[in-house]
Amino acid sequence: MSDKEAPANSKKDAALLLGWIISLILIAAFCWYIAQPLRNLILQRSVNRVLEQSGDRLRLGEPASPRMPRAGFGSFFEAAALSDNRAVAGELIFVFTVIADGYFFPCAAIIGRDGMVQGLIPLGSHAERMMNRISPGVLRLYTLRIEGAAL
Repeated sequence: MSDKEAPANSKKDAALLLGWIISLILIAAFCWYIAQPLRNLILQRSVNRVLEQSGDRLRLGEPASPRMPRAGFGSFFEAAALSDNRAVAGELIFVFTVIADGYFFPCAAIIGRDGMVQGLIPLGSHAERMMNRISPGVLRLYTLRIEGAAL
């Protein structure tokens, strides 16, 4: 092999490697995109099971993400209730993960018709314990981010 062939082969190998990496990224993005309905269904069932175990009458309805702006750190769902005692028409539930002081735990925020957060619901016993440990300022920061995404 001569010296002139070596640079041509290394460029060809680099282009082939780059092509493989780009194709893997495109395949992963496509799979992530087409799996969104399944991920929403699994999340909806899990959160509804936790809400049922805690005795809350509120439930997640259909995903509202397609018509909501992308929040980037959670998912929007329509609110539904088990009884007609609570008016939930037009309310949304935003399911997200709180990351504060080294703790990670799932929460749901109830968003009223006016786009303001009505309350935060910790999803699970661990989340309830951790919710009491983090500062109100961190919770207020999450509230402001959610309200900004819901408007």
